[in-house]
Amino acid sequence: MKDSQPVRTKPVGIVAAVAALLIAVGGGVTWWTLSSRRSGEPEVIAPIPSERSRQTPEPIPVPLPEAEQPQTIPVPTPEAEQPTTAPVPTPEAEQPGTIAEPVETTVEIYQLEEQNGQIAWVPQPIQLEENNSSAVLEVAFEQLLAQQSTEKRFSEIPPNTQILSVQAESDQVYIDLSPDFTQGGGSASMIGRLGQVIYTATSLNPDAKVWISVGGQPLEILGGEGLEVPQPATRKNFEEEFLGSW
Repeated sequence: MKDSQPVRTKPVGIVAAVAALLIAVGGGVTWWTLSSRRSGEPEVIAPIPSERSRQTPEPIPVPLPEAEQPQTIPVPTPEAEQPTTAPVPTPEAEQPGTIAEPVETTVEIYQLEEQNGQIAWVPQPIQLEENNSSAVLEVAFEQLLAQQSTEKRFSEIPPNTQILSVQAESDQVYIDLSPDFTQGGGSASMIGRLGQVIYTATSLNPDAKVWISVGGQPLEILGGEGLEVPQPATRKNFEEEFLGSW
């Protein structure tokens, strides 16, 4: 049997209106929720790369800090390494025409010679490449002691006599002989050897004063006959003292 109660049907227009209202309300709530979230968080918008930015960017030169910038001041070469422009002089020995010629000095050694029955002191000149007076006289005495007697010339200085030292200062000459100088012979021999020493020592300066010593001691008496030797001895006082008795 059919239900006797009638079925109520809602109009379609009302239903559509209610659905639209619900959709509108829901959309508003969603919009409000999204808006509230967006207001609290910053909006991030990704930049859209342009055509130029898609290409490889060219490096932009960044200036270095002042302390790191390269210095443009030229660094000087150390003095020892700097090239010299001055001409390098040739050593004196290699320069043409600048070699110094040796200085020659003439000195005389005296030997004895018999002349008309008398004995004379005869000079014999010697050339030496030396200009130091002490050195010149030392060589002169060495050659005097080395001279051999000849038929005409001879020496009264004993052959074993040695020159211990010779020193020339201004107008003074100091000579030190070995003790052999005083050995053997009479007064004539003593005068002869003393004259040889005095004349040879004053050959560079005839007015020089000669101080004679034997073995480091001043020579005051020569020979067993007691021949007194003046100190200092000069050519003048020797001739005054001894040539009269010679």
